[in-house]
Amino acid sequence: MVTTFRILCRYTLLLLTFAAICSAAWADQGKELFDKQCGGCHSIGGGDGGGPDLKGVTGKRTHEWLESVIIEPNKLTANKDPIQAGLVKKYGFEMPNLGIGHEDALKIITYLSGADAGGAATASPPAGEQLAAVVTPELIAQGKALFTGSKRLTKGGAPCLSCHPFTYPGIAGGSLSVADLSNSYQKMGDSGMKGALKALKFPTMKKIYADRPLTDDEIAALMALFKDSAVQKSSAGSTPFPLLGAGLFVCLIVVLILYKRRII
Repeated sequence: MVTTFRILCRYTLLLLTFAAICSAAWADQGKELFDKQCGGCHSIGGGDGGGPDLKGVTGKRTHEWLESVIIEPNKLTANKDPIQAGLVKKYGFEMPNLGIGHEDALKIITYLSGADAGGAATASPPAGEQLAAVVTPELIAQGKALFTGSKRLTKGGAPCLSCHPFTYPGIAGGSLSVADLSNSYQKMGDSGMKGALKALKFPTMKKIYADRPLTDDEIAALMALFKDSAVQKSSAGSTPFPLLGAGLFVCLIVVLILYKRRII
């Protein structure tokens, strides 16, 4: 009996060791998959981007839900999943179906679990440490030319305007059936917008740009255009109250002077 117990203990220890090694290997593979497939829109502890910050997500969502959103997010939307509906409303679009299989999804979840448990997973840098998009007149002009197609993309991809509407001086067109990019920068911010332009993972874009990714210079130029559009909208939507009040006061004085002269 004692011998049998010792054998069982040894086998149990071996199994636990093997499971730990496998888990570490899956976490490493999950990190590679995360960086390649998810890192464009998501961070782990670096704040929201194109999608939510995923730090702590394995404690907030069930394992089954995480599998579903990684493998077939479109099915969650079709089934009117309330969590998915809330995310689509907050970020302005549905997470694209990236073609990730069941085993790879488990590897990504293993990596996220390690990050949540304070393991070896490396979080993205905090949002404040990420480089903000640079905006110059030259970059804006380049971004506008790339967006409209008056300047061809280096690797031959289709210009943004061939599909997307975008409200900006001198730009008109796009298909109303495709996402309007006019408020994309406001929703996604620097990191999210850069990630989306670098990854181009959305279903239609994935096919068009599969072998034609944007260059870093093209991403920088388009980012300058999107950021300038956001700044213009912000400036147009905020009329300083003191200036408005001063303008009304001046108008009132002019009206009173004219009225007084008329009486005299």
